[in-house]
Amino acid sequence: MGRARCSGGRTMITLYQLATSPFTEKVRRALAYKGIAFDIHEVERAAVPGGRYAKVSPTGKFPAMDHDGTGIWDSTDIIRHLEAAFPQKPLIPVDPRDAALAHVIEDWADESLYFYEITMRLAWAHNLEAALDEFAAGMPGLSHDDVRQRILEGAGALTKTQGLGRKPVAQVVADAQRHFAAIDAMLDGRDWLIGSSLSVADLAVIAQVNALLYAVEARDALAASRNIVAWTARVDSVAPYAKAAS
Repeated sequence: MGRARCSGGRTMITLYQLATSPFTEKVRRALAYKGIAFDIHEVERAAVPGGRYAKVSPTGKFPAMDHDGTGIWDSTDIIRHLEAAFPQKPLIPVDPRDAALAHVIEDWADESLYFYEITMRLAWAHNLEAALDEFAAGMPGLSHDDVRQRILEGAGALTKTQGLGRKPVAQVVADAQRHFAAIDAMLDGRDWLIGSSLSVADLAVIAQVNALLYAVEARDALAASRNIVAWTARVDSVAPYAKAAS
């Protein structure tokens, strides 16, 4: 795949992604918002442990980004790199208090909501079916049954270690409902989670919300909200995300 150039005609960016990852969505929305063109390389999951992508991401974390030969991995670090390299349309608020709140909300989405989507989307078999084709596409050579088994075992082990996977299902659902209610309350009377424009907080939260919505229980929680659907439409309008590689 030929690399695309940004609007300046000189910088070259390649995003190494897992299309199923909410962190990929977060980064791609940031690139879209800033108007930065980029090339996409879909990572083959099975090749990561063998070190095929070690030069791109020494930690094995994805998405990772190559910017003119400089590698950055972890979605938070990628966005901060983009903020420094492409200051147009900033995603980190100028006001120090708003910037601090954006940091806290981003971290909450990345480190808390993330484990809810892993649990509800991937560790619960009845919800995994909705995502199975997308995951199977990134794991060539495996049958859907093999992909299903690997995901259920991997997600289950991860969330049990983290703790959420040891909670009863009803308790996890109640927790998720409270998280949706909190997002809804933050948006009451506001267009964005922080300040008067889109920020990294919005991108981090919408990516996890969209992953959570593979779970029927999360869709039920969304139905009880007043503000989230309109907010997602606003984010989509200024920072669109298309699942297909571009």
